Amino acid sequence: MHQIIQQRKPESSGESSRFELIAFDLDGTLIELNIPFDEIRRELGIEGRFILESIMDEKDLQRRQEMLRILESYELRCAMEARPAYYAVELVNGLDAIKGVITRNSRRSAEIVAERLGFEFDFIIGREDAEPKPSPEPLNLALRMFGVSPSKALMVGDFLFDLLSGKAAGAKTALILTDRNRGMAKSFIQHADYVFESLKELADFLEVEQ
Repeated sequence: MHQIIQQRKPESSGESSRFELIAFDLDGTLIELNIPFDEIRRELGIEGRFILESIMDEKDLQRRQEMLRILESYELRCAMEARPAYYAVELVNGLDAIKGVITRNSRRSAEIVAERLGFEFDFIIGREDAEPKPSPEPLNLALRMFGVSPSKALMVGDFLFDLLSGKAAGAKTALILTDRNRGMAKSFIQHADYVFESLKELADFLEVEQ
């Protein structure tokens, strides 16, 4: 695993200056993951692995809306208790680029996180705004909002959906390794253009001033 990571590291930081827009995943990337997925599945009666897809497959529209309401209630509660990942605020607020969040959560929950923890985002795109990751539509929306070419964008995340979304939009992708995702990362690391051991390492690559 370490050998694969080393091969994915950029040879120099010179390439970093070409990124005009940097989009971050939220849960597990910029903040510590604290959403109780198993508890949500039990309350919603969901057996599938991915909660959001299971909800959207619900044919009863009234039931689907109620399921989304319950899901957001968990997200809002977790947003009020969220803790930033190591070096997340320093990285985001120190970037000399358009920066924001693309999340499968509700936009309001991400806004609460930003307000509470002091993230200075230029955009927040939630599941209400575009078809959620792994679709490229959220990143495409951000690129259209600011008139940025996909070749000048970077998608940063900790999971397969982040990388697939970025790749499908034509952007470069960066995988952040954590204690939580390290074991599963070998199954999707091939979709990452860059792999970093921490947000601090990404900050060094992007030449964020200390």
